[in-house]
Amino acid sequence: MPRPFLLDTDAGVDDALAIILALRSPEISVRAITTVAGNVEVGKCTRNVNYLVDLLQPPRRPEIAQGAAKPLKRALVTAPEVHGKDGLGGVAPQGSPSLPVAKNAVDVILERCALAEKKLTIVALGPLTNLALAWKKKPQVLRKVGKIVSMGGAFRVHGNTGPVAEFNYYVDPDAAHIVLNSGLPVTVIPLDVTEQVVLMRKEVEYRAKRRASTVARFILSGTRHYMQYHRQTEGFSGGYLHDPIAVAAAVWPSIIETKKASVDVETQGELTRGMSVAEFRRHSSQRKPTVHLATRIDREIFLRLFHERLWK
Repeated sequence: MPRPFLLDTDAGVDDALAIILALRSPEISVRAITTVAGNVEVGKCTRNVNYLVDLLQPPRRPEIAQGAAKPLKRALVTAPEVHGKDGLGGVAPQGSPSLPVAKNAVDVILERCALAEKKLTIVALGPLTNLALAWKKKPQVLRKVGKIVSMGGAFRVHGNTGPVAEFNYYVDPDAAHIVLNSGLPVTVIPLDVTEQVVLMRKEVEYRAKRRASTVARFILSGTRHYMQYHRQTEGFSGGYLHDPIAVAAAVWPSIIETKKASVDVETQGELTRGMSVAEFRRHSSQRKPTVHLATRIDREIFLRLFHERLWK
């Protein structure tokens, strides 16, 4: 039986690829997709998720719920230079940025945890604001989650939002601090791992030409802005697959290697906001290691599964 999943997303370009991967993976059943402000404003995130679900038409439509419009304590920082003003590289449908949804994301997260009773996997692709709010509201219910996989952090590599911080944890470091210190079963997928894999523009163009489908056309056009950004800033015509790797790590845990560590996020530093820190040495810290920190991915297996699902 497919394992129940909930995706919590700020619905940018790599989030879209992650959603496609998840909805096309028969090993899991995406029961809900919740949105959080990050790459773009939360209303645009919700619109983008609705658009993607309509595009993919999965056999079972996931529940969609809108969540936090801003971080816990700070002004929202978005990334239009990376994902475009709409979050999908300029291809999102025009019109109202926010579509009506029946429930709040925090309530849906708690309901799904209660229903699944330790079987639910939550994959957090954006800032951890919704999960922190769920923890503050009903920690005893959130403890019923089976696993949380968080795309976030940069430990032994440079940050992608300033020199030391990864974007998701930079946007809401206070939420990341709460979740990573909660004792919940969290696996962190940092830039250290996600930057081990690059999807090149030539690969996308080659595969899109072989698949005359609406999804293939979306992938081709939706990734153009994202990949141009990397060409300008990183020197290669392609893009990192941050969020698809987080989904893959949740669906196929054997493709990543992890180490157990105490992990925290800087919330006070003027120059180090969002910086993630890991302590692996049990004897040197008073805190018990509770986070599984990914350190390596089997790149070949990931790319094979990614392309099989994305272009089918």
